[in-house]
Amino acid sequence: MEVSPFYILLAKLEEEIGYQRKVINTFLATQHRSAELTLKSLDILRRLIQSFRLVALVLDEIESMTDKYMREQALLLSSESLSLSTLLLPTLEQLSPLFLESVRIYEEPILERIEAVVEFIENSLGEQEELITEELARTMEDIVKTLEYHVRIGERSLAKIV
Repeated sequence: MEVSPFYILLAKLEEEIGYQRKVINTFLATQHRSAELTLKSLDILRRLIQSFRLVALVLDEIESMTDKYMREQALLLSSESLSLSTLLLPTLEQLSPLFLESVRIYEEPILERIEAVVEFIENSLGEQEELITEELARTMEDIVKTLEYHVRIGERSLAKIV
């Protein structure tokens, strides 16, 4: 039995959602700043960027899906991953040398832009709006590029401190 690359993307996205949940639970359990968490925050952010990249790939490929159930599952997984990221990003900002609050995508704060993508996906699930996957995928790619740039800046500033 041959497995479609799209199914592999969805399986990887599910794995990333599990990781995001684990990180959120860890942050909730520790609730204190530590040097170890500060150093790991950039690693967590890199993994979150990978999740965004996966969401962009899923959104880019969703138009080719003919199976309505798989389209819905892909949208639900994408929405969940992005929703979890909106919980993680403010915590990561507190623990890292990044100032994500000032990061903007299309003249909008990054968290608001991610939340807008989530809202658009969720509205399309209820068929209130038609999904414009190409635009959403491009938005996610822009978020990835912007975050990657800020991670590199953060790594440089951490290297100077440590």
